[in-house]
Amino acid sequence: MTRAHDGIRARLVQGAVAYLSGQVGPDGAMSVPCPARVLESVLTERLLSRHVSHDPALERVRTYLADVRHRTDLGALDRALLGLVPGEDLLEGLDHYTAARKRVLVNTVLYLAGVHTSLQVDSDEIGMPVGTLQNWKRTEWLACRVIHAHAHGRRVDDADLRQLADVVRGPAIYERLHLAHLICLHALSPHPAHADAVRRGLALMTDTQLPDGGFTVAVDFDLWVPSIAACALAENDADPALLNRIATWMVPHQADSGGWPYRPQVKQTDVDTTYTVLAFLQRHDRATYAQHIDAGHAYLYDVQNDDGGWSTYPAGSSEPAMTGGALAVLADRQDLDPDRQQALRRAVDWLARAQRSDGAFERGWSLAENNAVFRAVHGLTAARDLALLPAQDQHLIDRALTATTGYLAGTQNSDGGWSHRSGSPSDATSTGCALAALGRLKQTEAVPAALSYLARQQQPDGHFHAIPDTTAPCGLPIDVPYMPTAYVLRGLADAK
Repeated sequence: MTRAHDGIRARLVQGAVAYLSGQVGPDGAMSVPCPARVLESVLTERLLSRHVSHDPALERVRTYLADVRHRTDLGALDRALLGLVPGEDLLEGLDHYTAARKRVLVNTVLYLAGVHTSLQVDSDEIGMPVGTLQNWKRTEWLACRVIHAHAHGRRVDDADLRQLADVVRGPAIYERLHLAHLICLHALSPHPAHADAVRRGLALMTDTQLPDGGFTVAVDFDLWVPSIAACALAENDADPALLNRIATWMVPHQADSGGWPYRPQVKQTDVDTTYTVLAFLQRHDRATYAQHIDAGHAYLYDVQNDDGGWSTYPAGSSEPAMTGGALAVLADRQDLDPDRQQALRRAVDWLARAQRSDGAFERGWSLAENNAVFRAVHGLTAARDLALLPAQDQHLIDRALTATTGYLAGTQNSDGGWSHRSGSPSDATSTGCALAALGRLKQTEAVPAALSYLARQQQPDGHFHAIPDTTAPCGLPIDVPYMPTAYVLRGLADAK
C-alpha cells in the first residue's frame, strides 16, 4: 500500500477504536440492546388486544406499528406482517440447515398474525425431531406443535400446555428470548384454563417494551457482540487497561461446561460466543486466562460433531462459519496432543469440502457471504500455519484458499467495497469481513480501493453503519448495534 493509504487505514482504525472504546462501561461491560422489530411487535399486539386490551402498552405498540409502515428499509417478513405484501416465499435463498424449521416458524407466525387464514404447515413438517436442539428451540417447537394441533381441530395434550405455562410464568422471560416466549403465549392463548399464565407472560413482555413502543427478539446481546468488539479492539492494540476491564467482566460468565452464552443469565452456551471470547483472550492475555482458555478449548472439542465440523449450538449440523472460528482458536497453540491434532485435521477436511464451487461458503447466521468466508479463511490459515495436515493432504487447504482468493477478487464492487451477495450494493460489514480474509490470504491488491470506500462510509464519531447482516433466528434479520464497526475494525487489523 502507498503511504497515503497507510494514512487512511490509520485514521479509520483510530476513529473505530475510539468509538467502540466509548461503548465500554467502567466495569468493562458493553450494553448491546436490540432495537424494536416488526415481528415481535405484531405478535405482542395480537396478544395484548385479545387478553389485556386496557393495557397502555397496546396503544404504544400500535403507534410503533403505524409509524414503521412508512420506513423504506423493511424486510420481506416485515412487509407481510404489516399487510403490505402477501406472505409468500419469505425465506427464499436461505441455505442453512435450519431452513425447514424456519419455514415452519415463519408460516406459524404469519398464521398467528392473521396474514394467513389457515396454518400452512403439514404434519410431516411439524413432526421433525428437535430433541437435540438448544433449550429455547425445543420449547418453541413444542409451542408450534400445540398451535398446529389446535389449528387443525385436534386435541391438545394437557401436559404440553402445563409445560408451556410453567415456562412463561417467569420470574423472567425464558433465556431472555422474546420470540420463543411469544410463540409459547400464542400456543396457550386459546385455552382459558391458562389465561393467568398468558397474562403473567404478557406482563413480562410489556416490561421490555422499548421507548418507541416496539418489542424485539431478545433483551440484549451483551456477551456475544462485546466479544466480537473485544476481538477487534485487541487485534488493533487498543488500550491494555480497557482490554483488562473487558476481560475481567467477560470471563466470569463462562459456564461450567467451558462455553459462554450469548448474554449473561442465559444457560444455553454456543460456539459463536465461545470462540470469539477465546479469540479475544488468546490475543489479549493468554497467560493470565490460561485456565479459562483451556476450559473453553475443552468445551469446543466436546461439542465437535462426528463429521469434524461445529454448529452454533451443540448437536446441530456443522456450519462453515462456526467450524472456521473454532478451528482458528484451537489451532492457535503449539502444545496439541495427537488426539486434538486429529480432531483438527477432521475439521480442516470438513471445512475444505464444505466450500462452494465459487469459493464461498454457506452464510450461516449472517446475510453477508463474506462473514462465513473470513471465518473459514482464519481457520484454514491457522491450520496451515500449524502444519496440521500431512504434506500429501496440504493441497486441501491450498485449493480452498486459492478458490476463496478468486471469489473475493471477483466480487469486489467498482466502488471498492463488497456486498452481502455479489451484485448488491456495497456495505461496510461485508467490506470489513473481506479485508479480514484478504489479510490472512496475504492479498493486498484490493485493499487500497476498499480503504477508500470505508473512508467514505465512516461517520464523524468513528462508527460505521450498514444494512443488517445478523439474523435471529437464522434467516430473520435484526439490526444489531456496533456490529458493522467491529467487523470493519477486525478487517483493518489485517489490512496492512
